[in-house]
Amino acid sequence: MLPGPFMQVWEDTQQQATIDDVRRLPDSAWQPVGRRDASFGYTSSAYWLRLQLHNPQAKSMDWVLLIGNPLLDYLDAYGLDGERVYRSGDQRPFAARWIEHRQLLLPLHLAAGESRKLILRMQTEGSANLSASLMTSATFNHHEQRMLLLQGLFFGALAAMLIYNLSIFVITRDRNYFWYSLFVASFGCYQFIQLGFALQWLWPNSLGWHQLSFPLSSAVTTLFGILFTYGVLDLKHASPRYTQVVNVLLGCTWLVIGLCVFGPYQAALFGSFVLVVACAALACLFTLLRWREGYKPARLFAIGWFVLIAASLFSILSGTGLIANSLLTLHAQQIGGLIELTVFSIALAVRIRQAQSAQQLAQARLFAKEHQLRVEQARRTELQKQINDGLELRVTERTAALEQALSELSVAHQQLSELNRRDGLTGLFNHQTLTEELQRIQAQAMRSQRPMAILMMDLDHFKQVNDHYGHLAGDACLQHAAQRLQQRLRSSDLLARFGGEEFVAVLSDTDPAGAYDLAAQLRNDLALHPCTYQGQTISLTISIGVCAGLPDSADSEQLLQQADQALYRAKAAGRNRVESGQLA
Repeated sequence: MLPGPFMQVWEDTQQQATIDDVRRLPDSAWQPVGRRDASFGYTSSAYWLRLQLHNPQAKSMDWVLLIGNPLLDYLDAYGLDGERVYRSGDQRPFAARWIEHRQLLLPLHLAAGESRKLILRMQTEGSANLSASLMTSATFNHHEQRMLLLQGLFFGALAAMLIYNLSIFVITRDRNYFWYSLFVASFGCYQFIQLGFALQWLWPNSLGWHQLSFPLSSAVTTLFGILFTYGVLDLKHASPRYTQVVNVLLGCTWLVIGLCVFGPYQAALFGSFVLVVACAALACLFTLLRWREGYKPARLFAIGWFVLIAASLFSILSGTGLIANSLLTLHAQQIGGLIELTVFSIALAVRIRQAQSAQQLAQARLFAKEHQLRVEQARRTELQKQINDGLELRVTERTAALEQALSELSVAHQQLSELNRRDGLTGLFNHQTLTEELQRIQAQAMRSQRPMAILMMDLDHFKQVNDHYGHLAGDACLQHAAQRLQQRLRSSDLLARFGGEEFVAVLSDTDPAGAYDLAAQLRNDLALHPCTYQGQTISLTISIGVCAGLPDSADSEQLLQQADQALYRAKAAGRNRVESGQLA
């Protein structure tokens, strides 16, 4: 088995590229994948990866490309046998897979001495982690048998602990065993989903449910873990601050569960990750504090929580791409969780024995301490009253802080609305704002019976600028052109980036002659002022289509189309010129 084939990657931030677009990319657009697991963290981009396969043997070989991340939303492969396109992922029906397997498998057949270029497209709302391994069919069968054995042992151990602790709960009616049993069951369900078994065997066509089931099962596991920890550490009878913190954690857990059901997937996913780490860390802290307070069963629980925290951090960091993905990181939560659950089972047994001894001692001292308990109860009542008074004060303070935060949020929302109206590169108005403002300006011109004009402008041969100087230089040229055009316009005129290297100016109260003169000035100005970028002088020219006159009832799209037709004539006539049209 090869640990991972050499791959090159191209990031499609817009998620719009087709396979034909990708195949036309120059070699300089491809970057080598520096890590074996091809992990890019959590991102909304689509990633195209290409790899060269070669069979050096004198006989044909059957290979399998194993994708180690069963939670990828979409995975497409091009260049397989007969140019068939492989389309799979956990957001496509399970039946669409060529091989019925919990993970994504790409079967490959290479003739003797054959070389083939394979292109993969990966897109997911979760961790963009490919973790590909290339192996022969025989090696894969051996690997699969070993993994199924290990997974069977893991889930078998969980089932044994679940049955054992449920039995003790039925006998003792100790709620801690009930919460622990639910914790074990939900943790097993979480692992069943994460490893791809759930999509294969439980809901192969319920893709929406499968998407939310992963963070939802994590949040439900955390919920039962909190209830179990609260009971097994006897926090109810310890400092009231423990109970307050636990209530906050329970509220956060229900919030994450609500996000899983009704919110966006990535918010729910990150929320569940943060919740797991925060709750595990606080559980470990509470355990250490209870140990320090003399609660002896806390020693074993501290070991279990430390193991779970380490395993969860390994799993989360590998998903973000900060550490390389491997068999250890892939199964870290399984290993850590199994150790943790075993330690907790032992700790529960120890706790029962100590609880029995403590009960016998308490009965012997009951009558002697009855008076003392009444005094202590009065003290606790007074302490609780003080805590409630302090809580009311904190609620008042937080209410004032919330009102201030809402005010700041309103200001930020207004700023964000303005940013959404503008193009991120040039600072000009964007296409959507152009459409809205053009309708307003047209309606105003019709009411006042004053002429208006539209200038449709396109930088000439801009693709050659990108190809020769690079895309960063192209961006600088777009910014330079936007600045030169803007400074020639009136404050009442509107200049927008229409798309790519196209700009549109809407001129109110402007007749055809004035519009044509302004267009000529814009063309001459840009030709006389080339863009300077990193010591290079880049000459730019522009073709302009002018459409001016008194508008009628035509919609804004027709006005833009008339200006665009004039622009087309300018480009057809040789570019770097101005052509006029008349508003209908």
